[in-house]
Amino acid sequence: MAKAKSNAAKNIIVLFVVALFSVAILAVLNQVTMEPIAKADADARAAVYKAVYTDADKIEDVENFDSLLDKYSAHVIDPSIKINAALTAKDKSGNTIGYVIDATSPNGYGGDVRIALGISNEGVITAFSVVDNSGETPGLGANSSKPEFSEQFSGLKAGTIAFSKTGANRDNNEIDAISGATITTTAVTQAVNESISFYNNVLKGE
Repeated sequence: MAKAKSNAAKNIIVLFVVALFSVAILAVLNQVTMEPIAKADADARAAVYKAVYTDADKIEDVENFDSLLDKYSAHVIDPSIKINAALTAKDKSGNTIGYVIDATSPNGYGGDVRIALGISNEGVITAFSVVDNSGETPGLGANSSKPEFSEQFSGLKAGTIAFSKTGANRDNNEIDAISGATITTTAVTQAVNESISFYNNVLKGE
């Protein structure tokens, strides 16, 4: 009986040591992989930002972003939309020629839809791109990443953008909805319009 208790105690100690060792290994692996993953994510976002403002020689974070967010709080259209980042697009001489805004709508079919939007100093959209729509349905909402959808935004005014299911009128700042993906289209236009509002209310003229 005593021997059985002794063996049980030894087994518990062995299991504890193994578990402790496993946790330590996982912690080390997490630390080792965290930095490369973060860098890869940052590089991917930088590539998207450049893609929505190809005329820029350099794209940099705006100064006092948190202060700008506080200032914008009085102009928010939809509190569920998050402005993740705002960046200045600069020419070779260092002059600001426009902005890039990164925003997320949580209202996609599968969750978050994150976008980037370029807007010139003249209030014209340079380009639009999806940063992440991994929760959207392949062949439907995921089509928000395709050029035939994203290219519609280029050249539109930095004013409220609507979507149409029956044929967009660009003079009315409209885009064509993604066929069979009204929810995703709505999430995209929410994020775009919040980005435009952020530009008009706190970035324009900075």
